[in-house]
Amino acid sequence: MGRQASQRPALGYAWAIIGLLLAISPVSAHEFWIEPQDFSVAPEAEIKADLRVGQDFKGDAFPYIPARFSAFKSHDRLGEFDVGGTPGDLPALQLTPRTEGLMIVTYVSVGERIRFREWEKFSDYLDYEGLIAIPARHDARGLARDDISELYTRCAKTLVSVGDASGGEDRATGMRLELVAGENPANIKPGTEMSFTLLWQGEPLPDTQVALFSKGESPDSGKRSLTRTDANGEVRFTLPAAGAYMAASVHMIEAPADREADWQSYWASLTFAVE
Repeated sequence: MGRQASQRPALGYAWAIIGLLLAISPVSAHEFWIEPQDFSVAPEAEIKADLRVGQDFKGDAFPYIPARFSAFKSHDRLGEFDVGGTPGDLPALQLTPRTEGLMIVTYVSVGERIRFREWEKFSDYLDYEGLIAIPARHDARGLARDDISELYTRCAKTLVSVGDASGGEDRATGMRLELVAGENPANIKPGTEMSFTLLWQGEPLPDTQVALFSKGESPDSGKRSLTRTDANGEVRFTLPAAGAYMAASVHMIEAPADREADWQSYWASLTFAVE
C-alpha cells in the first residue's frame, strides 16, 4: 500500500511530462538523444542515462514512459535485451551491465504528428536540417503550402564503455535510420578524426546532412559542425577536445497514403564521449 502511494507523484509527473513531450516538435526542439551520466563505468556500476529533447545538445530530461517508445534496448556482446523500468523513472535508463565491453543503447520513439500552417516555418526547419530537396518535391507533388502534415520518429543511440571496452565496436542495430560509429570512442584521442556511416533501412544513405555537436564546459560554449555524407553514406569529423559529442541526422520521405500525412521523417542521433 505504501509503495503504491509513493508512486503516485512520480506517475503524475510522468503524465505531465507526456503533455510537454507531445507539444515538442522538430521545430521547437531539433534533437532527441540519450545522455548517460557517465560514458565510461566500472563493470559492477549501474548505468544511468537521461532521454533528452532540446537543441544544440541542451535540453530537458524525460522519464521512462513505455507508451512513448516502440523499442528501448541494450546491446552487448551477449546479445540484446529490453530496457525495463517503472513509468515515471528519472533517469529513464537505469541498468546494471551484464558484461564488460562497449554497450550500445537504442531508443525508437512512437510516431508523432505535427502540422505546419506557415510555409516559412516548414522551410526554415528544412533548411536547418539540410533537407534541401524537399521544397521542390513538395511543390512537384502539388501539395498545399499552408497546411503541411508530417509524421516523425526518433531513432536514438548511445555508446557506453563498461570496464575494458577497447576491443569493441559500434554496429547496426536495425533502427530504420541509424548512425554507426566507424571507430570505438574508447580508442579515440582528442584532435583525431572519427567516422560515421548513416544507414537508411540498413543501407548507406548518400548526400545527407550530418551534424556533430560538442558539449562545452558552459551551457553556451557547445559547437555545431555540419557536413554531408559521401556516396558510401560516410562522414568524418575531427574531435577537437575531450568530452561528450552527439552526431545527428534527419531523413524525410513521402508518407504512406494510409498515414494521412504529407511527409514522414526519421531522426537519428548517436552520443558518445572521448577522454
